[in-house]
Amino acid sequence: MTERLRSDPAEGLLDLEGESIRALTIQDIDALRRLRDVTPAELFALPVSVAELGAFIEGLGKKAWSMPMICSRDGEPVGLCLMSMAQLKNLNAYLVALFAEPASSTVSLALYMRHAFWSYPLHRLYTQLPVTPALRPHADLFARAGFMREGVLVKHVAAPDGPIDAESFGLVRGEFDEWCTRHRPELSLT
Repeated sequence: MTERLRSDPAEGLLDLEGESIRALTIQDIDALRRLRDVTPAELFALPVSVAELGAFIEGLGKKAWSMPMICSRDGEPVGLCLMSMAQLKNLNAYLVALFAEPASSTVSLALYMRHAFWSYPLHRLYTQLPVTPALRPHADLFARAGFMREGVLVKHVAAPDGPIDAESFGLVRGEFDEWCTRHRPELSLT
């Protein structure tokens, strides 16, 4: 008799040590307004009204793998993560991660990344950040969370003073699990 192979997927994990993630809702407008106040304009344009947030959530709901989530620390919203431009053929997704305090948001970002890899057959997450002093803390956050710096896209982002460079970061599923093994074993997918 042939024994069936068994696959035991890791369980979903939405909170860890006071950090948590949950779905973005219309009730998060005040949290997004606070986040908007500290988010550099070059990074992302957040909705400012309830109507804009409703349209934003509805639009994301029509996209594959968007998964917009509020990140919280001790019950207080500290960030927003979502995926856009999912590429279903090569299993890649563009990650948008906005945090009021990027220097202390590694666990929140890692929770989101783990949930993304756990929820979808993603192979790779990637992002691009304009190269500006204001965004250096966000670039450092991605590096701390295991993302590899992949290169610079010269004059890639339109800005009021002229085009600026964007730094590209990427992380594949296996690299995330290696990062977990070294830094946060409880987030491991295996």
